[in-house]
Amino acid sequence: MKFTKIYVEITNICNLNCSFCSKDNRPKEEMSLENFELILKKIKNYTKSIYLHVKGEPLLYSKLDDLLTLCDQYNMKVKITTNGTLLKDKYQILNAHPSLKQVNVSLHSENNTKNYFEEVFDASNRLKNIPIIYRIWLLDDYKLDVLSTRIVDKIIDYYKLDNSFKEKILKDKNIKIRDNLYLDKDNYFKWPNETKTSNNKTGTCFGTRSHIAILVNGDVVPCCLDSKGVLKLGNIFKDDMIDILNNQLFKDINNGFKNHKVIASLCQNCEFKNKFH
Repeated sequence: MKFTKIYVEITNICNLNCSFCSKDNRPKEEMSLENFELILKKIKNYTKSIYLHVKGEPLLYSKLDDLLTLCDQYNMKVKITTNGTLLKDKYQILNAHPSLKQVNVSLHSENNTKNYFEEVFDASNRLKNIPIIYRIWLLDDYKLDVLSTRIVDKIIDYYKLDNSFKEKILKDKNIKIRDNLYLDKDNYFKWPNETKTSNNKTGTCFGTRSHIAILVNGDVVPCCLDSKGVLKLGNIFKDDMIDILNNQLFKDINNGFKNHKVIASLCQNCEFKNKFH
């Protein structure tokens, strides 16, 4: 089985505390370089692309340069999702690694940095030949709320765009700002709640089908929205990938989605699958 991508949480530590991010009681830690390389060895025959994203801020990783060097050596394509606060300090490291193929910046990050947007935009200008995706969250039906409007106004002002840019946001998905720089948007959604009772047992998703996620402690879960490790499929530090793929829970979830059936209660309570109706 091949995956389009595998999410790898190299740290679950973050320098912000945004209200839209899920809360959990997992110990805060950083994955060792040795364990990260072990992951690369075990997944190299199952994917060529990893996303450094589940929880936490990946640019906080203390040995980011060494970690990306490993990705270079294993010919792994890397995409990073960041809140952008550390881009100004890390852009030189990011520029140095051919494995890095994309940087996603969540502009909805809640912080008190006075010049946050200017610093993010300036740092983005220093990233060379790396596609950058700015991301914002909108209200239902892709309507701009107060915060989204403020963010868009900042983009328009900095990049000297005309106001027709706002019209594009309401009708287009991926909006080009300039070469290698785009704005992407999506509606707000609620993180799945494993304790909630639901009868929503029909539907499908890409979890276990196109991707899986690996948490910082090595636990493997069906997707990046299982941020608490509820649906544990195995542990990559202890188990081989073949054992994880033969896990009965993996098979049940995977076969269920193939047949438009939602097996796990966490998935039944996840709104993200509604996108695939």
